[in-house]
Amino acid sequence: MPRYVPLLLVVVSIAFLSVGCATNKALNAELKRMARNPEPVPEYRIAPPDQLNIEVRGYPEFSRTETVRPDGKVTLPSVGDVRVQGLTVPEATNLIAEGLKTELAKPQVTVVVAAANSKAVYVLGEVRRPGLHAFFGDMTLVDAIAQSEGLSYYADSAKVTLTRESLDNPLVYKINLRQLINKGAAEQNMILKDGDIIYVPPTPLAKIGYAMDQLFFPFRSILSGIVTYGGVRSAFNQP
Repeated sequence: MPRYVPLLLVVVSIAFLSVGCATNKALNAELKRMARNPEPVPEYRIAPPDQLNIEVRGYPEFSRTETVRPDGKVTLPSVGDVRVQGLTVPEATNLIAEGLKTELAKPQVTVVVAAANSKAVYVLGEVRRPGLHAFFGDMTLVDAIAQSEGLSYYADSAKVTLTRESLDNPLVYKINLRQLINKGAAEQNMILKDGDIIYVPPTPLAKIGYAMDQLFFPFRSILSGIVTYGGVRSAFNQP
C-alpha cells in the first residue's frame, strides 16, 4: 500500500466528520429553537408501565415512586394494592388519599406522572439518544427529535421517515428536515400520535464514516481534537 494512502484516509475521515458535524450542528440548533415542551394530554389516563411520584406531605415514609404493574396496580405502605389503571391523576390522588385515612387523619397527597411510559413515540437511527420517548398531546416531529437530543454526525436529514400504525397497513411518511427548517415547510412538522416511529437514516457515506471510526479507533481522541481546534492544516503544522 502506498505510504500516502493512510494519510489520505485520515484527511477524508476528518473532512467527512467536519462537514457532517457543521451541517447537523446548525440543524440541531434550529430544531432546539423550534421545539416546544409538549403539554400533557388532557384527562390523561394512567396505564402500565407509567411511573408515578406519590408524595404525602409531612410523611416521607409514605412517599415513593412506583411503576404501575401489568395488573394496573401500585403497592403503598399501610394501604396495600391500589388499582390506578384507567384513572386520571386527580382520581388516583383521591383514591390514595382515601386509603391513607386509615393511618392519617387528613393526608395531603400529590400524584405526578413522572414517566408516561404507556404512551410513547420511538425515535430511532441517527439521533444522539435513540429509543422510546414519552408521548404528550400536540407533540410534533420536531419536538420528538429535539427530545432525542438532535441528529448525529451521520444523519441524513433529508430522508427521515415517520411510520404510523393503521388497521389495514402501516402508513409511511417521508420528511425532509432540511426543507422543514431552511424553507419553512411547516406541513412536514407533523403532529404525532401514540406509537409513531420516527427513523433518521444514515447518509450514503455513513458506512465509510463508521469504517473510519473502527480503523482509527485508537486515535479517535486525536481526530476529535483536530476537528475541534482548527482542522487539518493546523494539526499537521504542529512541530
